Amino acid sequence: MRYLKVFRPPNLAIIILTQYLIRYCLLNPFYTSSGISFSISAFNFALLVLATLLIAAGGYIINDILDVESDKINKPDKVWIGKLMTKKRACLLYFTLTIIGVIIGFYLSFYIGYIMFGLIFVAIALLLYFYSTTYQKIAILGNIAISFLSAMVILIVWLYEFFALRSQPVLFAEVMPDLKYISSLVQSYAVFAFLTSIIREIVKDIEDREGDMKAGYKTLPVVSGVGKTKIFVIVLTVITMAALGFGQYFLFEHNLMMVFWYLMIAVQSLFAYLLYMTIKAKKKEDFKTVSDAAKIVMVAGILSMQLFYIS
Repeated sequence: MRYLKVFRPPNLAIIILTQYLIRYCLLNPFYTSSGISFSISAFNFALLVLATLLIAAGGYIINDILDVESDKINKPDKVWIGKLMTKKRACLLYFTLTIIGVIIGFYLSFYIGYIMFGLIFVAIALLLYFYSTTYQKIAILGNIAISFLSAMVILIVWLYEFFALRSQPVLFAEVMPDLKYISSLVQSYAVFAFLTSIIREIVKDIEDREGDMKAGYKTLPVVSGVGKTKIFVIVLTVITMAALGFGQYFLFEHNLMMVFWYLMIAVQSLFAYLLYMTIKAKKKEDFKTVSDAAKIVMVAGILSMQLFYIS
C-alpha cells in the first residue's frame, strides 16, 4: 500500500471520473435521443481511460524523479525517490507505464481507423517529459503545458468517439444534428479545466517558491514576485468566473435550468471563496488552502456533467 502514493491516486481518480462522466453524462443523452449506441465499445473505452492513466502516472513519476532537490524543501514528507524505491527502478517504472500507455493508444487509433492518432499519446508523453525537464522551470510555460494536458483529458474522449463515429456513416448521420451541441459542451468543459488548472498551477508555484528559487527554477513567482503573481491569479479567476457566466447564459437560453443553478450556486460560490482566499493569502499555508480550493472548484465543475444526464 505504501507504494500507492507514487501514482497519486486522488489525481488519477479525477481523471477516471472526468472521462466516464464525459462519456455517460454528456455524450450518452444525445446518443440515446438519436437511438444509437457508442461507436467505441465499453472495453475499448476502458482501454482509453487506462492509456490516459498510465501516461499520467508516468508523468508524475518522471516529475518526482527530476524534482527531488526542490521537493526536499517544498514537500519533504512527499519525497519517495530513494525511500520507497531507487531512482533506477523509478525510471524503469516510468518507461514501462509510458510505453504501455502509448501502445494502447496506437491500438485504439488503429481500431477507429486513424492509426496516426497514436502520435497524440506520444506527444502527451513527450510534453510531460519536457515539462519535468524544462518547461516547469520557465515562467508560465510550464503552467500552460500542464493546463493544456488537463484539457486533453476531456477532449480526447470526444476526439476518439467522434472519429470512430465518423467511420460509420449511418450512425454519423443520425447524430449529426446534435454534433454542434456536443462539441460545444465538450469544448466548454475543456476550457474550464484549462483555466482552473492554470490558476491552481500558478498558486502551487507561489507555495513552492522557496524550493524553486534554490533549485534555480524561473517560475512566475520567482521572476515577478508573490505580489504581482497574486494579482495575475486574481485576474485569471475573474476571467474564469466571467467565462463561466457566459456558459450559464447559454444554459439559461436552452432551458437547462438544473445545470444553470448548480453552476450559479455551487461553482460560482466556490470561485468567490477562491478569490477571497487568494486576496487574503500571505503565508505558504494560505496558498496551500487556495490550491486545495482550486482543486475543489475543478471537481465541482466536472460533477455538473451529471446534471446534463438528469436533465
